[in-house]
Amino acid sequence: MDKNAYQNELDMVRFTAAGRAALTEQLMQPQAQPRQRIRPRIAVAAALAAVLLIGSVAAAAGPLWERYFGQLDESQQAIIDTLSKQLPPDECNGTVMTPLAAFGDEDFYYLMLEIRAPEGTILPNYSKDEGYYQLFNDEGEDMTLTDANGQNIRGNLEFEWMPRTGEDNVLTAVIRLWPSEKADYSDGTDKILRLPGLWVQLPDKEYVPVLTGNWEFNIGAHTGGIQRHTLDVSNVTIEDELCGTMTLETLQISPLGMRWRYHWETAQEGIWPGAEIAVVMADGSELYLSSIMGSCDEAEQWNESYGPFEAPIDLDQAAAIRWGDAEIPLN
Repeated sequence: MDKNAYQNELDMVRFTAAGRAALTEQLMQPQAQPRQRIRPRIAVAAALAAVLLIGSVAAAAGPLWERYFGQLDESQQAIIDTLSKQLPPDECNGTVMTPLAAFGDEDFYYLMLEIRAPEGTILPNYSKDEGYYQLFNDEGEDMTLTDANGQNIRGNLEFEWMPRTGEDNVLTAVIRLWPSEKADYSDGTDKILRLPGLWVQLPDKEYVPVLTGNWEFNIGAHTGGIQRHTLDVSNVTIEDELCGTMTLETLQISPLGMRWRYHWETAQEGIWPGAEIAVVMADGSELYLSSIMGSCDEAEQWNESYGPFEAPIDLDQAAAIRWGDAEIPLN
């Protein structure tokens, strides 16, 4: 889901000059029955239709998110159905972008975004050796997140394209936000997500504009009411062969992920000790985080990490958190 991962993958292929020219011409030329501008009444109708989708999408948010998380069980679907909400669409230059569903906690925010280009526009499917749709370009235009005062909220914005639904003018992306500092996505304050457009990135890193404009969504208006729980980790320790006793200081969990902080006994140059962490379910199975970010200080001997689960979990079915060989009960 990291955009740099997509760029690195495209570095492995090459695009001929003739192929690049053909793709550029295909993107820049109107398709059959061209519509360079969408009529205002059509744009209004498209936005209205997007609003009318709220009821139907909200009623099936779990199955909708299976396109991103994979197969969900009934409890996971119920959690997502409870949390998900559709935010108001935004229209610019005839393109309507609609957040079909969104939810988050303090550390993570998920938004499923439908991009509906003007009627008559074709957004082709591209193979890996032809190009890749991007929500940024090489001239510094990228997704941004700002507060109510227009100040940038530091964090990482990544996205993944969902399978096409069959409509030639529609793309759907899931945008996931991580804070690089402690930016609380669930504090109820305004957080404006802005998208500057859509480009095709050619394998030689050239960017071809497809849709340009300004689309904005106040994701701070809804997070789904997810609460993060702080567990009692008094006297929870494990042993590391090189750094001695590791002591858990804090541990927090929500249906979306975990955050924890610990310190260790003995400093070793160039070594930051760690331990596997997982959620132990009531049936004995274990669930893991999809990835982990964080910060640490070798000299002061501490580490703070956080990460999202591979899919939202039902905490009512979780029994404990395993950190190394230590278990912290969930009750």
